[in-house]
Amino acid sequence: MIRLTGKPLVIATVAAVCGIATGLYVWRQNATRPAGPADAAAPAAATVAASTYVGEPACTPCHEAQTKEWRQSHHARAMEVASETTVLGDFDNASFTYAGITSTFSRRDGKFIVRTDGPDGQLHDYEIAYTFGFAPLQQYLVAFPGGRYQSLPIAWDSRPKENGGQRWFHMYPEERITSTDPLHWTGPNQNWNYMCADCHSTNLVRAFDPATNTYKTTWSEINVSCETCHGPGSAHVTWADDRKRRGLTGRDDSPMGLVVQGLRAVDYSGFGFGNSSSLASHPANRQRQQAEVQACAPCHSRRGPITDVPDPSRTFLDRYRPAFLEDGLYHPDG
Repeated sequence: MIRLTGKPLVIATVAAVCGIATGLYVWRQNATRPAGPADAAAPAAATVAASTYVGEPACTPCHEAQTKEWRQSHHARAMEVASETTVLGDFDNASFTYAGITSTFSRRDGKFIVRTDGPDGQLHDYEIAYTFGFAPLQQYLVAFPGGRYQSLPIAWDSRPKENGGQRWFHMYPEERITSTDPLHWTGPNQNWNYMCADCHSTNLVRAFDPATNTYKTTWSEINVSCETCHGPGSAHVTWADDRKRRGLTGRDDSPMGLVVQGLRAVDYSGFGFGNSSSLASHPANRQRQQAEVQACAPCHSRRGPITDVPDPSRTFLDRYRPAFLEDGLYHPDG
């Protein structure tokens, strides 16, 4: 053990005292300063009554304009039941050849059928259960045992024909992926429950059971609806109904029963791209900008989930592990 004496002891003592004093000062400043925009952008679940998912129809009566716009959006068509109105691909006995396998797309008894290679490498008939997206491409999901849904790797290019679209194409055109490859569409890397589901539906719970190796995945709405971003809305509906009973309209200064706070601003001008002064010029927007990152990053970033049950009241970093700027994940320009 080294014993300090003389001048070194004095220096060490002064350093320790300065460190303690600095720590106390920072603590005091943080404890007494008023909440700023960054604090306001944090989820405010503690001040909001427990809320449950109520679905888009409960939101529409007060938000008709927003609902109308949403119904034309990619979010509204993120996932849909396969039908004559939702399926865009050519299922009139069209065919597509990849890696020596010729897949055919047809209709049978009102259902959409693809005949393609299964996990054994042999051709089988599979019914299309759901569509995934609609522009510029549309993918298709097939039901498998154990509650699994698998994403077909042959997608439909929904762009106009003059732009190179209206054709089938493979998601991995430069590779030769067969039934023995980890990327084959029947394997875990193309599994909807694990890889895709939480960003295409609202309030999605994977419900994987490792004991039986099965899924019982559920959602409250099949697509990306209001409550995906704003959180469960029952408390907000209660707040709105109460104001109506009292003859009041519009907003107030309360959390309004919203689990996710900050997704509104009086003068919102975007993220300031191309205008370095916009953030400083519109400080009221900082709360919304930060809140949008928390709301959008879960599905618009490279990340891995660390929880199974969705909880919009928690921050992004409490629910996901973001990926770093690693080779293979990002292009050099981002």
